[in-house]
Amino acid sequence: MKPVIVTTSWDDGHVLDMRLAALLKKYGIKGTFYISPQDREIPAKKRLTDFQIQELARDFDIGAHTMTHPRLPQVSDAEAEQEISNSRTHLQQVTGQPVATFCYPRGEYLPKHVSMVRRAGFSYARTTNRHVFTEQPPLESATTIHCYDHWSDALKVAIFARFNPVTFLRFYRKWDTLALAMFDRVFAEGGTFHLWGHSWEIDKNDDWERLERVLRAIAGRSGVQYDSNSDLVPLS
Repeated sequence: MKPVIVTTSWDDGHVLDMRLAALLKKYGIKGTFYISPQDREIPAKKRLTDFQIQELARDFDIGAHTMTHPRLPQVSDAEAEQEISNSRTHLQQVTGQPVATFCYPRGEYLPKHVSMVRRAGFSYARTTNRHVFTEQPPLESATTIHCYDHWSDALKVAIFARFNPVTFLRFYRKWDTLALAMFDRVFAEGGTFHLWGHSWEIDKNDDWERLERVLRAIAGRSGVQYDSNSDLVPLS
């Protein structure tokens, strides 16, 4: 029987991450918080403070997400390199802990950015690729399900539903129902179930109850290994 791994990750560094962290703690589920300390898309008053980051780091894994959340393919190589490496340095100084994991903003990157992430000292980097249940290259790791209803996932959902139209309609644009079905498949067959999202997006869509429904269902399962993204870093 293949091992069953559950991991979660949460992007950007919004103050609502504190609410999300409390929910994860309630169900004993690990999480990695990918923080962009000066995220240009989040008003300063809604970004996590250094104190809040330190508080999160006491219970959860902290990963880097660049300093200001640029679209890496649209900035110069020098700027991209600084954004990547400076975010690691900054978060290590704030938390006093090693930061081994990185997440590409918006999931946008080129092969040269993978090399930059490696040079910056990261051992694991997460993309936004979804509907994946197996281990991936550690610096281009995929995910299973985003806490968001994507119109563009129709084909992927159809494949997961084995092109059964009734099953497809039960899952399509119902991310929580789809997440539970994906977890059940991983639980039965082995693999990695990687749930991810944004606390601000969950709040915007009033999806806290949907998220709690999923966390409640996947928590405390016998035989399941609950990991942070740092736990997935290959041993050297």
